[in-house]
Amino acid sequence: MTTEERGQEEQERRQKKRIKRILLPLLALWLAVQLGKCIYQEEERRLGYAYEEEQYMNRKYRKFGDRFHFKSESKDSIRSPYEVELTSDHYPYGSLFHGAVILRDSWIEEDAFQHKDNYMGFVFWKERVALYEPFFDEAFGVGNYTVTGGVLPLPDWQLYGPDTEIEEYLDTDEGLSITLDVRSDFTKSKEAMEILRKRMAERNWGLDLYISYFDQAGNKIAFDWLDINIYSSERVKLDWAFENSEMKERWKHVSSGT
Repeated sequence: MTTEERGQEEQERRQKKRIKRILLPLLALWLAVQLGKCIYQEEERRLGYAYEEEQYMNRKYRKFGDRFHFKSESKDSIRSPYEVELTSDHYPYGSLFHGAVILRDSWIEEDAFQHKDNYMGFVFWKERVALYEPFFDEAFGVGNYTVTGGVLPLPDWQLYGPDTEIEEYLDTDEGLSITLDVRSDFTKSKEAMEILRKRMAERNWGLDLYISYFDQAGNKIAFDWLDINIYSSERVKLDWAFENSEMKERWKHVSSGT
C-alpha cells in the first residue's frame, strides 16, 4: 500500500469516527424524545381517565361536600377490568380501618355504561357498627371485644347513592362485614354465636364476622370466619382454627360443631 493510499484510508477512518460522534448523540436524543412522548401520552391518558372518574364521583356525592382522588386501576384480574380505587378528603386510604378503599365499578348494559360504588358503605359504617354493638355487648359482654377491621365490598345488585337512607341500606345489604378481637370466655363461644344468630334472624340482618378469641393475657387462642344469617338462618357451625398446638391442647375441650 502506497503512502497516498494509507493517507486516504486514515482520512476515511477519521471521517467515520466524526460521523459516529455526531450520530450517536443524535440517536440517543431521538430515543429519549420518543420515550418521553410515550410516557407523556400514557400519563395524559391516565390523568384524563382519572379526572373523569374523580369528577363523576364529585358530582354524584356533592351533597356530602367530599372530594375524590383517583388512586389506581384495579390490578386484580378476578375483579372487573373497569373497577378503580379512589380515596377522598373525608375518607383517606385506610382511614376507617386498614385497607379500606373506595371502589367504583362500571359495566356495559344495553349499549351503555352502568356504574356502582361502595361509597355509602363508608358513609354508614360507624352508624352500622353502632347498631350492631348492642348484640356484640349481649354476646361477649360490654368492653370484652374490639373492632379491628372490616370489609366494604362493592354492592352486589344494589345501586346505592346519595339519597339512600340507612334503613334501606340495612334492609338490602347482605350484612355487616367486621373483624372482632374478643376477650370473653372462650368456652361460651357457641352460646355467643347463637345469640348473634338469633338477633340477626329477628331483624333479617346479616353478619360476616371474622372473630379471634384471646385469653386474659392477650394471647390469641383461635379464630374463625362466620356468615351469620346471610345465606341461611340455621345455627352457626363453629370450626375454630387454633393459633398453635399449645392453644389447641389447652382448649381442645371446647368442641367444634353446632
